[in-house]
Amino acid sequence: MAQKHQLQICLAPLLLPLSWIFGGIARLRAFLYQKGICKSHTPKIPCICVGNISWGGTGKSPLIDFLLKRFQASNINCAVLTRGYGAKLTHYPFVLNKDFLDNHASKLKDMALPDEPCMLLQKNPLSTIVIDPKRAEGAQLIERDFPQIRALLMDDGFQHFAMGRTLDFVLLDYDDLNPNSASAKANWNKCIPLGSWREPESALHRAAAFFLKCPPADWDTLKEHTVKKLSPYQKPLFIFSIKIDALTPLFAKEQKMPSDLKSYALLAGIGNPVQFQESAEKYTGYACTKRIFLSDHANMAAHLSAISKLDMPLICTEKDAAKLKNYPELTQKEIYYTRTTVEFYASCFTTENFETWFARTVLPLIKQ
Repeated sequence: MAQKHQLQICLAPLLLPLSWIFGGIARLRAFLYQKGICKSHTPKIPCICVGNISWGGTGKSPLIDFLLKRFQASNINCAVLTRGYGAKLTHYPFVLNKDFLDNHASKLKDMALPDEPCMLLQKNPLSTIVIDPKRAEGAQLIERDFPQIRALLMDDGFQHFAMGRTLDFVLLDYDDLNPNSASAKANWNKCIPLGSWREPESALHRAAAFFLKCPPADWDTLKEHTVKKLSPYQKPLFIFSIKIDALTPLFAKEQKMPSDLKSYALLAGIGNPVQFQESAEKYTGYACTKRIFLSDHANMAAHLSAISKLDMPLICTEKDAAKLKNYPELTQKEIYYTRTTVEFYASCFTTENFETWFARTVLPLIKQ
């Protein structure tokens, strides 16, 4: 979610020239890679990049999870290349798969593994996740040691030009396209540090398709403004929502499922915690009593005391559950995590829905 810091608003006149410089450097960097002046590695197997034009909260992790399941449904082995934000691992590339989890279950807490790769593997246990800030080295390892893998998903790599890709899936920010949002005009095409964009608007021409996470009830409000903003690119736009399917006990399998949650706390360490709150409240039918909103990739250990003192059930995201389950001191707490799925419900600049477009455009690249 493109929420500006108060300092960005107050210091806008001073930050504007810095934003121009940042955008100019980003444009130059993209040009140097495009012309081959800066070298990149293009893998031998198809690679789909799932990335942003701006920073966090756009739904990358749920979309990658959806794509992993879609590839599996087509009997295509797919690996995820991720930088592992904030991780300090013993070596790189670091391969995370079911065999690794089975062999190191007792040591996971001490390894400080990044939460998103762990969450993806828990939801897709047959997948392979390769953690390396240099995504190209992860791709080379896959090509060398995992011949059964036929497709790659590069997480958050739209600006990672050292790694070649077959297609760019670009997620857009809900707030940037909401005509009723104060930040829409103020943030669109505003590069860091004035705004949240990592590149100027011209970078959107590289996209093979755009994706927008938007609650279905809001799409009518956003549609006209979104079409106007994206019409110069004429690339398919697919709109999706995140649906909560169930609440699952984090620790005790025998724990009774909640039938009536009139009083509960929310924990969310994601880019857009407000949307998570709205989804949870819609699912439970009650407003949360307390909320604990953490920064994305927050250190969960620093918040264990506050969680332990809660005198009510706690509902958290799947990503946060990947962290919390490593703390046995919480096993007596009533903690549930949301099981979610991606639902595509609309599209623009194409007559096809996402499934039809994916089957026609993406699968043939992999089945060659």
